[in-house]
Amino acid sequence: MASVLIVEADQRVLSERAEQLLMDGYQVDAVGTFEAARIKLADRPDALVLANAGSGPETIALLRQLRAGEIARADPALPSTSSPLLVAAGLESLARRTGSEQRRQVVRVGSLTVDCDARTAEVEQRAVKLTRLEFDLLQTLASQPRRTFTRAELTREVWGYDPRATGPSRTIDSHAYRLRHKLEQAGTREMVQTVRGVGWRLTQ
Repeated sequence: MASVLIVEADQRVLSERAEQLLMDGYQVDAVGTFEAARIKLADRPDALVLANAGSGPETIALLRQLRAGEIARADPALPSTSSPLLVAAGLESLARRTGSEQRRQVVRVGSLTVDCDARTAEVEQRAVKLTRLEFDLLQTLASQPRRTFTRAELTREVWGYDPRATGPSRTIDSHAYRLRHKLEQAGTREMVQTVRGVGWRLTQ
């Protein structure tokens, strides 16, 4: 799933675009000013959907900074005046180009390094001993840091069964607790976070 930053001063348009992209399965951040956008760009979103300003000075300045590498780069940058179909096409093209990168073998989140092929995890080069399911849970959370995975998503992706067929289970809770505890013992602090009523996420 690609992460998208939308910059739009019109709150109605901002809400519509954000809702549309969320329904398409993207992780979305939405802000109303270029100042807020520069802060959010530090999280390195995959794509940037710009405000109606079009060719205004703030837009041009931001694009120049992106091209020069002065701030974190997002690709592609699309005007919000583009049709929804054009925005969707641009994001689908991005997903195809970056698919292999998103499945990269080594994932780093803060002081944590997850080697997906070797199935090992380290915190500042200190090995973290995990069970198979604990590692699978960590790998899934680390694939999209800061994104909250729902209980149903983790049930499907980590445990491999349909939660609708089996009903609620506390298995994820216990595995998330042990994973959090092991990472904290290795030197992290509150990296695996519980989002009450929703699921879990991995933070830096």
